[in-house]
Amino acid sequence: MEQQNGKTLPMRALAERRRHAVKLREKGMLVNDVAREYKLSRGTVIAAHKAYCLDGWVGMALKPRGRSTGVGRRLNAEQGSEVQKLIRDKTPDQIKMPYALWSRAAVMELIEQRFKIKLPVRAVGTYLAR
Repeated sequence: MEQQNGKTLPMRALAERRRHAVKLREKGMLVNDVAREYKLSRGTVIAAHKAYCLDGWVGMALKPRGRSTGVGRRLNAEQGSEVQKLIRDKTPDQIKMPYALWSRAAVMELIEQRFKIKLPVRAVGTYLAR
């Protein structure tokens, strides 16, 4: 059976393990023993107990993992929509570009011309896939 750690557990299961860990810490069990019992890292047990001590069970609520959608993108939603509309409605030669069909290189050049934003080819591919 494959062992799961906190990163691969669903949020609900992780929250439940953290609650049990805090209860054991409150009963006086050592951090290392609690971590081993619930297969959590020492840091997770300490952080969960600290959150409980500061704000009670409300402080134990987990926040969503990872970055929020759209954070770190160079093109904003409005610019992305404009690019989508252009590549859907026109061909590159209709807007005086030296390409016959849309490619990542053509879209990259379009973005640079319209918005003065230089994107790598790989990022353009990601925008197109989206």
